[in-house]
Amino acid sequence: MSDQLDQDAAGALIVGFTGTTAPDGLRRAVAAGLGAVILFTRNVADADQVATLTATLRAERPDLLIAIDHEGGEFSHLAPANPWPLASPRSLGDVDDPALTRASARDAAATLAGLGIDVMLAPSVDVNSNPANPIISTRSFGTTADVVSRHGVAFVEGVHDAGIAACPKHFPGHGDVAVDSHLALPRVDRSIEEVTAVELAPFAATIAAGADVVMSAHIVFSAYDDQPATMSRRILTGLLREELGFNGVITTDALEMQAITKHQSIEDAAVASIRAGADLAMIAIGEADPQRLTAHLVEAVASGRLDASRLADAAARVRGLATDLAGRTRLPGLDGAPVREVAERLLAGQELPALGGTPYIIDLTQGLHPAWNPYFSGLPEVFAGIAPGSDGVIIRNDDPEAIAKALAASADRPLVVAVQDAVRTPWMSAALADILKTRDSFVLCTGIPQDRALVPTKVPSATTSGRNRIVLEAVAKTLTR
Repeated sequence: MSDQLDQDAAGALIVGFTGTTAPDGLRRAVAAGLGAVILFTRNVADADQVATLTATLRAERPDLLIAIDHEGGEFSHLAPANPWPLASPRSLGDVDDPALTRASARDAAATLAGLGIDVMLAPSVDVNSNPANPIISTRSFGTTADVVSRHGVAFVEGVHDAGIAACPKHFPGHGDVAVDSHLALPRVDRSIEEVTAVELAPFAATIAAGADVVMSAHIVFSAYDDQPATMSRRILTGLLREELGFNGVITTDALEMQAITKHQSIEDAAVASIRAGADLAMIAIGEADPQRLTAHLVEAVASGRLDASRLADAAARVRGLATDLAGRTRLPGLDGAPVREVAERLLAGQELPALGGTPYIIDLTQGLHPAWNPYFSGLPEVFAGIAPGSDGVIIRNDDPEAIAKALAASADRPLVVAVQDAVRTPWMSAALADILKTRDSFVLCTGIPQDRALVPTKVPSATTSGRNRIVLEAVAKTLTR
């Protein structure tokens, strides 16, 4: 096989790694033509370290793409390197000021650019039309195609203002599922007309706004194919390329997710996704072996399972994006003004009582998950930073004993009960109801705003539409006045 084929195979891969410095094997893979690297929390210690890491990788080859998931809210892999974390998409949609969304995205993307990161794997333009959705939640701007389209476009424009690449996801749409694709393969059984009106509308809008990359979803859309979108030529080539006219880079979501690996190996999934039309096959685990993955793609060409011209086209699109990015003007990092304004605007229309400086917080929240990887322990930590006399407990699963102990510990003190997506979490909604029967409380809804329907009208409450630290600190400051 030729050196060009080896380079094309490497160029169609985006991989993760472990550690805060570049391993020798990864540096060799970059020098040999690796298309892109994806960073996660495990790769971030502070801003200087990230800048050094990205510079080290680009010293091996300047046209390497370096990407990071950076959607906002609880989802922030860059927290140690970024004092102004991006507001949650749902909070931006609820405030509903596209200019503020654009400023927020520009602020965040400028921070990435200053660290040497040039692909922002955001926004999520999934329409969160199913409140039972276990994975999208406040990662979406809202529940209608109109809101998501409007803010998706503003977000892409803001990322472009900072000179880096934006990546709408998860195509054709992850909003109307009740299964987490990290754990199993979701299926959407809606008509083409329904999918076009809801799921596809934000993608069409963000593509028209110049989206550079689109990420595929590991979901079967039965109206189009019986294969997950990531492996479907009908969806990636027919729908995304030919019908929606997208000419940029298509990346898969992480192929190690169980929606894929329950049915085939990561290596075979990489072949299938590129054959279907993807340009970057993503293997995000720290143990990713780019040399072995490259060899598997080369072997797939030799065995006839993958056409060499398709692989060459994929790698050429990736290189083309890198060339385009090299010519863009980048803004310096900004000062966090947009997220502070989001906090101010969210609180402006809500009444928060003065509880004094010693409230007790029962934080009923979701279990830890790789998709949002919280960058602070929970609400007690946030409140303690504002009012040192406060404390509390974090409860992530059905634990009546822990709740009983928390209620005992909170006796004779103002009680704040926080919930996160209780409407889709039976144990949480039941625990909230039991607490409210026992104690006067203030309820803080930190997930999707539908949680507020679980709070009796006589009980004071507020919503934050996400768990962004700056927003939550503003809430804590107001409540503990």
